[in-house]
Amino acid sequence: MRLLASLTRALPVLLPLAVAVLGCGEDVVSPELGGLLGIWSPPTQQLQPQGTMEGLFIVRADGATEDHVIARGLYGQSANEVSLQSILYGHIGVNGNKFLISPDSLVTHDEFYGPTHREVQRDFRGWPRDSTTYEIHVNVLVLEFYTYPADAPILTRQTLTRVR
Repeated sequence: MRLLASLTRALPVLLPLAVAVLGCGEDVVSPELGGLLGIWSPPTQQLQPQGTMEGLFIVRADGATEDHVIARGLYGQSANEVSLQSILYGHIGVNGNKFLISPDSLVTHDEFYGPTHREVQRDFRGWPRDSTTYEIHVNVLVLEFYTYPADAPILTRQTLTRVR
């Protein structure tokens, strides 16, 4: 009986602590996040008149994301030399077969402006905030989302392959 009384008095103190500790676990972002975890890569694109563009989409267990875009050989450089690198850092929210990335920062390095050029963007007001629909087929991630060229939104489909 004395133990029960002690537990009853301690419960209001221990319960919030237990919830806080459990809340720090890696799987709290969303149980649906598991399939998206890893590093994904779209096919390399040939650019006109020269160069290539490749990417990486990284999703971590804590919900942090990185979306890398790397262009090579744009400015008369060799085909393997990086011309531009852009990384969008953010956090992902998943609901069923849809996810939304909330951007934190966009870091860009463009050789066109010199070897020390680095631009960081942290204000994303005015950016479109549409969700992305996804399907996973073994190691292939198929995305559908809207892109916004000058005149009207376009439904875009992209396929990425799991790197790891």
